Amino acid sequence: MERFELIKRNTEEIVTEEELKELLKKKSQPVAYVGHAPTGRLHIGHLMNILKIGDFINAGFKFKFLIADLHAYLDDKKSPFQLLEYRSKYMELIVRETLKAIGIDAKTIEFVLGSSFQLKREYWLKGLLASGEVTFERCRRAASEVVRFGAHPKLGGFIYPIMQNLDVHFLGADVAYGGIDQRGIYMLGREIMPILGMKKPICVFTPLLPSVSGGKMSASEKHGKVDLLDEPDVIKKKISQAYCPAGEVKDNAVLMYARYVLFPILEQLKRGFVIKRPEKFGGTVSYKTYEELERDFVAQKLHPLDLKHGLAEELARILEPVRNRFKSEAGLLKKAYPNSLE
Repeated sequence: MERFELIKRNTEEIVTEEELKELLKKKSQPVAYVGHAPTGRLHIGHLMNILKIGDFINAGFKFKFLIADLHAYLDDKKSPFQLLEYRSKYMELIVRETLKAIGIDAKTIEFVLGSSFQLKREYWLKGLLASGEVTFERCRRAASEVVRFGAHPKLGGFIYPIMQNLDVHFLGADVAYGGIDQRGIYMLGREIMPILGMKKPICVFTPLLPSVSGGKMSASEKHGKVDLLDEPDVIKKKISQAYCPAGEVKDNAVLMYARYVLFPILEQLKRGFVIKRPEKFGGTVSYKTYEELERDFVAQKLHPLDLKHGLAEELARILEPVRNRFKSEAGLLKKAYPNSLE
């Protein structure tokens, strides 16, 4: 697959495709980055983001993973300041282990802690200059899909989008990658960064996957969120309750996870999707592509329960090495998330 097509697959928007194509012509190893604030524990919705890192690497990019510790506090203190160290360690470890589990070489990725460079004089000078170019309302609009402002928003929420765009420059990134909810922040950056003498980033956005119960995935939602460290029986129980009407594709959470998470992982691992069924229900069936799966599902040759069971079994199998690695990290998890509901 060509470099551009690797980056484009399973994305919702690229701003702009022409700029990305030009970058790939000029640079053999461009730099891309993604930023994650260490707030709640990672769930299967994050697998799509981790998978896309593999696409960037396979397309010849140098990839940087920003653990945005200060951002986690600025977003209305989603992470208490005293927990940032432990949550940052948890995030790096679980991302590394998940990358390995899905067949991506984690050694090729550079993990960067936000506070390691965001407190430097040059960074804050640029931040002050940027603040002179942006109104409160513009910042609020840019970050409304990401930051929790509330009725009485704190100043940190307005600093957040300015810092996120400064990160692109100080990490030396050509491409900023994120979910489509990040679009407003990076469009603000494309406006103001050239004014401050910085190049505007090319932006790659993937869609947001729903909770398995339907609706927006939230790190604080206990039942609709499949944690990356959930045991197989817990994964099976949660997936069994997922929204998956027979023969329907629209808003079908199980099909979305099959399309954007499971099949790309299986492609990376070079194997198909096997669904075990009793002979009286058609016997074991195997799919090489998502399109084959969807075709059978729409034709009602594949029952929702069988699809759910197959998805749950595959996710549990794929994440087994990650669960095993964290069995020796109970102390870190307790320090990072003293409230088990987080």
